[in-house]
Amino acid sequence: MPALRVIILWHQHQPFYKDLVTGEYRLPWVRLHALKDYYGMVKLLDEFPNVHQTFNLVPSLITQIQDYVNGTAQDPFLKVAARPAKDLTTTERRFALQYLFQANPVHMIGRYPRYQALWELFRGAGDSPERADKYFQAQDFTDLQVLSQIAWFDEFFLEDPEIAALIKKGHGYSLEDQAFVVARQRELVGEVIPAHAAAAQQGRIEISTSPFYHPILPLVCDTNMGAASTPGLPLPQNRFRHPEDAREQLWRGLDLHQQVFGVRPVGVWPSEGSVSEEVLSIAQTLGVKWMATDEGVLGRSLGINCARDGDGRLSAADAEKLYTIHQFESGS
Repeated sequence: MPALRVIILWHQHQPFYKDLVTGEYRLPWVRLHALKDYYGMVKLLDEFPNVHQTFNLVPSLITQIQDYVNGTAQDPFLKVAARPAKDLTTTERRFALQYLFQANPVHMIGRYPRYQALWELFRGAGDSPERADKYFQAQDFTDLQVLSQIAWFDEFFLEDPEIAALIKKGHGYSLEDQAFVVARQRELVGEVIPAHAAAAQQGRIEISTSPFYHPILPLVCDTNMGAASTPGLPLPQNRFRHPEDAREQLWRGLDLHQQVFGVRPVGVWPSEGSVSEEVLSIAQTLGVKWMATDEGVLGRSLGINCARDGDGRLSAADAEKLYTIHQFESGS
């Protein structure tokens, strides 16, 4: 039987949530997914030493993780989870009720009976923070603040004896418990980058990068390229053409990776998988050896449809073109 070589690439991307005017993070997803996903996904590979995977850590994600680890990142969701319940203003209590139940009701809320009970109390008030506020006492808020954070902890982190003890306690959390959970988050987020670095050094994973602020590189090079992939597409009246900016975005991504991991990456996931000959030429001059994209881009490049039948199967001819590596050669 012929061997099938499968490349598994995890694109770990978060938008840049930091408000550069106020310095505050508008949304908590970098922190929460660093707690719930990023560490565990690479740590799980310890159990499968023969499985090699590629993790694309985008610069906008790395810099935000660094902010949380350094203690310079604050988001309103963390602030309301950290404040003593008795000190919460009416606005903050309702904010907590509105947003601290933003978790999967079965796999995250449902695994903690007290969290589930609080969620049902909120649901019983018609999912209305204003109405639910009348039924939540200070202890209810403290329990909600603690459990809404633990619910995002990765399974590996739940094995920590102190965290396991808090889970066993179940309810009636103290201010000390609340402060512990908030402080431990910073430590756990701090394990994400070292875990990836260690796996890469051991040769078990490859880490690739993306342009720094995740721009669509072909359009930064030339907005007229929009019509190359989509003929007839209305183009901006004022053409934007700055390949030097595209180069800078890519260079900064490569540079940050080298600062963090000590090696220059050779692979890139271009934002949204978008490429053009000009982008590939720029990447080539910067030492990039491979870029990944999707079958839609490939189909437009080769003039094929990659159409599948009702069972999701491609024709043999299309499959041969799709499931292969394509090489770019500069004309210069």
